[in-house]
Amino acid sequence: MNHTYSKKMIQRMSRVSRIYVVVMMALVMGLSGCRQDPAVVEDPKPTKAAVKVPSVNGDTLYGFVEKQLSFGHRIPGTEEHKACKDWIVEKLKGYGAETQVQEFKASFYDVVDADAYNIIAAFNPDKKHRVLLAAHWDSRMVAEKDPEKSMQDDAIMGADDGGSGVAGLLEIARVISENPIDLGIDLIFFDAEDNGTPNQNNKSWCLGSQHWAKNMHDPNYKAKFGILLDMIGAKGATFGKEGFSQRYAKRYQDKIWSLGQRMGYTDLFVDTPFAGIEDDHVYVNQAGIPMLDIINYDLQTNKFAHYHHTHKDDISVIDKRVLRVVTQVVTAAIYKESTYHL
Repeated sequence: MNHTYSKKMIQRMSRVSRIYVVVMMALVMGLSGCRQDPAVVEDPKPTKAAVKVPSVNGDTLYGFVEKQLSFGHRIPGTEEHKACKDWIVEKLKGYGAETQVQEFKASFYDVVDADAYNIIAAFNPDKKHRVLLAAHWDSRMVAEKDPEKSMQDDAIMGADDGGSGVAGLLEIARVISENPIDLGIDLIFFDAEDNGTPNQNNKSWCLGSQHWAKNMHDPNYKAKFGILLDMIGAKGATFGKEGFSQRYAKRYQDKIWSLGQRMGYTDLFVDTPFAGIEDDHVYVNQAGIPMLDIINYDLQTNKFAHYHHTHKDDISVIDKRVLRVVTQVVTAAIYKESTYHL
């Protein structure tokens, strides 16, 4: 992800285009509440018996990030990229998910028709009531924001930008495998998201989700809503309300932020809106599935975090608590959806 869009720009966009940004809404929910056990989820209108949400494991999450980095740079067309793909597929199959790989070609910078792969995993594939969770798994081949100019043409590790979202999805898959859920859950690991050309609105970003939106793995695929995990594990992260999410998936974004706050994580899930981000959820929304984006964005500077697209995005930037909390809230959201309705 790279592009942000201001309110003024949004006002110039027609609804026909359906992309790029949303009118900013200064929404303050004023939610409060004491901290509670994340494994206990309450709702005033249950449709089934109350659900006990399983806990995620911070050490396992951190290990998933480390494992991805051990392959090296996950740039489409490289052997390191293919090795990481094989590992993700193996993990998902090991957790009992019905797993498939959607192959396509990706071109970016001076790379032409690189082999790229969207990895798609389904739990309870026969259930009609479904929720989609997604992240991108590739890493960036340049570090154009790095303060050391001599290193700007070198690939970055992408511990948070790519690695953390993948870790979150894999941990949720592990949890579901041990704690069956009465809900259809689809996990999509989008490829070729993060190698777009900076500061150019040329659709060179999010190639995997663009491909999937036009070529769904199931032509009749539907999900009630989706959650995108992008940069969810860095020290000092905060998660405000991203613009596209407010426009296309406001109901679900507000519910999940409220859930996170009720669970005691008001320091991370904040009711501050910010500009729309060109990220994979844009194209999922275009495909007719309301999807929100949980993404770290510096609300003080109105920019991406200091490590974004630099060589600082390595394992040292990962905070186990942040990674665990975001994954726990998403886990609570889907188990809540299986019992109530968000």
